[in-house]
Amino acid sequence: MLETSVIIGIGSICIGFVFFLLAATGARSRWDRKVTITLFVIAIVFMTIIPVIGAVGFAA
Repeated sequence: MLETSVIIGIGSICIGFVFFLLAATGARSRWDRKVTITLFVIAIVFMTIIPVIGAVGFAA
């Protein structure tokens, strides 16, 4: 059975990947620059910061 931190990490990375794809689509489709940058930042947060915090928080 998977631990909670692993489930949070996998889910967060999947959500981040979706935001990354949305940002890439926005960049190619010439969406508003602020929207595209915001989507990239959200993707980075979901793919890096949240899994690390989840792993450290549940390990303690």
